[in-house]
Amino acid sequence: MLVDELKTLVSLLEAPEEEERRRAVIGLAGYPVEVARAPLFAAMGDSSWRVRKEAVNVLVGMSPDEATIDAIVSLLAAPDNAGLRNSAVEALERLGEQATTSLLHTITDRDHDVRKFVIDILGTIGDRTCLPALIAALADPDANVSAAAAENLGKLGDPRAVSPLVAALAAPDVWFRYSVLGALARLGVPVPYAVLAPLAAENLLKRPVFDCLGAVGTVEAAGLLVSGLTDRVRTVREAAAVALMRLRDRLDDPAALTTLDRQLATLRGTAGINGLLASLDAAEQTTVEAVVRILGLIGDTRAAVPLVQGVRNERLRRLCLDGLRDLGVTGLAALAAAYPEADDEERTLILHVWGELGYAAGETFIEEAMTAGQPALRRAAAVAVGKIGLTSLLGNIEALLADSDSDVRDGCIGALVRLAPAESNAVRPIAQSLAGAAAPERRRDAVLLYAALADVERLALLAKDEDSLVRRSAVVALAEAGRRESLGSLVMALVDEDAEVRIAAATGLGESGNAEVLAPLFVALEDEDPWVQCAILRSLGKLGSENALDAIEQRLSSFEGVVLIAALETLSCIKGPRALALVRRALDNPDEEVVKAAIGILANDGTEWLAESGERLLRHPHWDVRITFARALAQLLGEAAVPQLLAALDAEEDDLVRGQLRDLLGRWRQC
Repeated sequence: MLVDELKTLVSLLEAPEEEERRRAVIGLAGYPVEVARAPLFAAMGDSSWRVRKEAVNVLVGMSPDEATIDAIVSLLAAPDNAGLRNSAVEALERLGEQATTSLLHTITDRDHDVRKFVIDILGTIGDRTCLPALIAALADPDANVSAAAAENLGKLGDPRAVSPLVAALAAPDVWFRYSVLGALARLGVPVPYAVLAPLAAENLLKRPVFDCLGAVGTVEAAGLLVSGLTDRVRTVREAAAVALMRLRDRLDDPAALTTLDRQLATLRGTAGINGLLASLDAAEQTTVEAVVRILGLIGDTRAAVPLVQGVRNERLRRLCLDGLRDLGVTGLAALAAAYPEADDEERTLILHVWGELGYAAGETFIEEAMTAGQPALRRAAAVAVGKIGLTSLLGNIEALLADSDSDVRDGCIGALVRLAPAESNAVRPIAQSLAGAAAPERRRDAVLLYAALADVERLALLAKDEDSLVRRSAVVALAEAGRRESLGSLVMALVDEDAEVRIAAATGLGESGNAEVLAPLFVALEDEDPWVQCAILRSLGKLGSENALDAIEQRLSSFEGVVLIAALETLSCIKGPRALALVRRALDNPDEEVVKAAIGILANDGTEWLAESGERLLRHPHWDVRITFARALAQLLGEAAVPQLLAALDAEEDDLVRGQLRDLLGRWRQC
């Protein structure tokens, strides 16, 4: 019977439909490896990648013996089937160290392609016992094989490979030495500068030499790398830039850092800067980042405007600002010189940079921009005033509060918030004016200013505003102030007519950490809005008081849905036997989401509850509860959960749940 079934599967491997062939491969998994080997090899050369992939999965899953692994290695020589060779490579790599012995027997095969395959596979496996064989392969007569040996010695990561690789640098083949240099860079073990420096005389080796010096060189290499920044070939310049910054990041000696930075400073005022500026548009982010850093360290003011352009790029913004900071006052002054001829977009960027770096000398241009026709310029100027702390322009900021553009007005409020601590006497009247404005958004701005002024009394008044958004903003600000005198206003806000205000008040009281707010929170649990109740429960959890247990237990039977889940989460924060007993009660709730939440909480607190709940939860009417509990069972008991999971699998009728149970059992190969 089994013979007939095997013949059927083998015949199906020739079926025209891809899916039939794939299913036939899966069927072969039920046979001994010595029986299934030949048809699986045939499937590994199938025209469909899905069939080939399945064949590799099945073969590797059989834990093949040495003879089978030898046979897989022999497939590397398949002359006319690239798919079969690639499948063999994948299988051997996945078998890992099990395949090392067979591969080493073939590393001297007379076919140079096979030798290269073997070396690449050994490098991917990473078994260091193959180190001597890879070192020997450095002398292989085939250039591709010797280069692969060098590359994979780098992947192997064994420092014992350094000396043979250094010796191999004497070989005449340039591309071989290219691979050797890459391997040395990857190993990261110091190599004498005197060995590497002469190789940079060959144009084709400059890049790998620079890469290697960046990875393993010392400050001795700084001069060569700095000279590489002015090379006529762009890719070489960029390689030197990346290597130089990599080297600099590895230096922990202040004297060495100073030496390197002085070498860089020699490029200041030279034509070499032009090549670096051209690389600011490089495709590689790593290259651009290195160039930006170098321009800042060189300190040439010609880099100021290009670095400002780099501020547009969010990923480069911080680096460009750092570079401009490194340029110092002279660089920011260079921006001032360029400002009159710049277009509006460039001016906006310059204002942004001045604000970020606190350049007060740009005040004249900033004041001028506050009346510019472009809203973006006016906003950038207002923001810069706040960040720099230009209190002399506070009046200009106040005037801009009436600007027709909301972004400009927001920028002004942000500036006033920054200026408020130092200029409270000037900002307070502005806040009072905004607090009395007819427009609610102006009164919300007043909230921001009073918060910056730490004026709890005025915030308390705004917490009673007719507009619910103003009240909510004031309540949030009172909570963030963290002052004891704010608590009364927050408690009053628990009965606000707007649910969002009540939620903000409840959340703020939870953040206060003050046990005095427990009583009003208990009373507020009667709120009719479920989301307010959730916020109150979360705050009770943050306060972590056992006194909350009585209040929760009294109401637990009346809670439903999200409120009940929030109550369970609160109980998990309070902890203790009594709290967990209340959580266990939720396992009988008719809402499956509540039951799942209870399982998740209890799973984080031991296994005692499993015995009394296990059978009924594995037979729960809702499929998702059954899955959730099965996962918790496997997580908590490990292999000891197998009998229960097997029993559940026997009784389970839902295919999805059965699949999940099989996956869990598969960890211990029980089914």
